[in-house]
Amino acid sequence: MAPVAAVYYTPKADGAFVAGGAGEDRIAALDVFNPHPEVSLGTLFGKVWYEGYDRPAYVWQSSGAGDDVEPKLSLTPLLAGTLKGTIYSLLLAIPLGVFGAMYASQFMHPAYKRYLKPLIEIMASLPSVVLGFLAGLWLAPRLEKALPGLILMAVVLPLVVLVTGFLWRLLPRPVRGRFAMGTEVLLFIVTLAGGIWLCLALSQPFEALAFGGSFQSWLLAATGLPFDQRNAVVVGLAMGFAVIPILFAIAEDAFSNVPANLVAGSLALGADRWQTVARVVLPTASPGIFSAIMIGFGRAIGETMIVLMATGNTPIIDWNPFNGFRTLSANIAVEIPEAPYGGTLYRTLFLAALLLFVITFLINTVAELVRQRLRERFSQL
Repeated sequence: MAPVAAVYYTPKADGAFVAGGAGEDRIAALDVFNPHPEVSLGTLFGKVWYEGYDRPAYVWQSSGAGDDVEPKLSLTPLLAGTLKGTIYSLLLAIPLGVFGAMYASQFMHPAYKRYLKPLIEIMASLPSVVLGFLAGLWLAPRLEKALPGLILMAVVLPLVVLVTGFLWRLLPRPVRGRFAMGTEVLLFIVTLAGGIWLCLALSQPFEALAFGGSFQSWLLAATGLPFDQRNAVVVGLAMGFAVIPILFAIAEDAFSNVPANLVAGSLALGADRWQTVARVVLPTASPGIFSAIMIGFGRAIGETMIVLMATGNTPIIDWNPFNGFRTLSANIAVEIPEAPYGGTLYRTLFLAALLLFVITFLINTVAELVRQRLRERFSQL
């Protein structure tokens, strides 16, 4: 058998030419069975140096303007986008859902709780396509104009709550005693509404003072980060609105199911209401709270319509909150109608669905193990 001097693969990797060496001038043509040459573990999850690019990159581009452009099927930008949308939505949903449930269960007057809990649970029935439509076409343009006011709210609203609580505590005990415990929530609602109105009214003056008149131009000049109208902040607000009802309902049940004798015993030993909640109720309810967070995580990571309609749907790796992204679920919804049956793109989308399932399954498994540990640890309280 003659030695081989060179091997050349055809451009589509469906054949090869083998040249002989040591005086042999014969060339043999071989057929290579490679039905999906565009994909491998390297192209799916690693950087690839594509023709025309100045460096290797993670790229998802399933089709081009012509047949000479090879598909770029990296799942890494989609994984990053999925985590980005989930994290930004949970940044809003976890504090509001968990602490709202704690307040409703432990401090709110039962007469108000009777109406509040069903109202929040009804929010979970809102179709995600409606939330996505409102986020993309109504919230995004308004948020672009009022974004400095939103930044101002992050500072002003916590101060409003602290000042309101401090002033409430300064009132004489006989005056506060005229109101049933938990009714002070009406005062906080009024002051928070006033704080929101004030921040929105001061949005333009604050933008002129702090950002030179244009937040978008300041962001690009100061940090080099671009601003897209449909971005992670919009998705965080809209998807957080969808996750909060689930978090609230499960966490509130966890708080309410803490044995009453534990609460009564803590109060009888001299602890005040906040000490009882922080040191008795919260640890005892922690397994249920953790379950609520994990269920909210699963709801956010699998969301399709909100991220599809409110993100710009750009498959890039960028943790800038003012930029768009694309998730695995949204990518499947966008690409599957145009994917040829049995083709490379079709199989890659099924792999993306399997990957999403595996991620969710592993996270839920770890969450269940942690929940069991928490349950065993605080079961003796």
